Amino acid sequence: MGALRQQVAFAAACLAAAALSFGAADAREKPQPAQTLAAIGISAIAIEVAADDSNFTVIDSRFDETATAGALLGVLGASINSGINAGEDDRKADPFRAGAAGIDLAAILRASAGDTLAARANPPVAEGKADASHSLIIEIHNWGLIRASREDPRLRAFLNLSWKIADAKGKTVFEKKRENAVAPELRPLADHSDETLKADVEALAAKAGALIAYQIIYR
Repeated sequence: MGALRQQVAFAAACLAAAALSFGAADAREKPQPAQTLAAIGISAIAIEVAADDSNFTVIDSRFDETATAGALLGVLGASINSGINAGEDDRKADPFRAGAAGIDLAAILRASAGDTLAARANPPVAEGKADASHSLIIEIHNWGLIRASREDPRLRAFLNLSWKIADAKGKTVFEKKRENAVAPELRPLADHSDETLKADVEALAAKAGALIAYQIIYR
């Protein structure tokens, strides 16, 4: 029992430290007035999607350790996640990995953001970076299936993105570190399949791409 109490205390301390870290980071990351999205004069924009950090995962056994906010804020793999629960979630993710590898989230995000911006032409979408005053860079992080809540064991698709605007020299002039989305469809894990995962996460990516574009259009 003593060892268990020590583990619980350590986990709580890690969680508190993580919360303080996020709070401090958020304070530092608040843009100055000149860096707000509305202040950026974009005459033409290029669109890039980076998937180097893309990580398919299932968050079920770990949900009580991270909670929804923590999971979507990107603290997966933090020391508060026990090896046992992480291993259980890995096993739950294994049947979906082959299907997940065939889902091209980058292409969907690029097309959705590009089509939405092009429809308004405010700003116009450039054919390439050479023709653009700025670039929209969307980065894919964690995505997959996440438990609905502590009380509801059903899972749904989720997507954890970030995005930024860079000028022609590559300098970041605006950054949104968390653009998170969850699908409305909830199913028991046993009812999820490669087909439902593909349909849910592709629809989610299309909506996320459009949402990012609308934030730029109506800045």
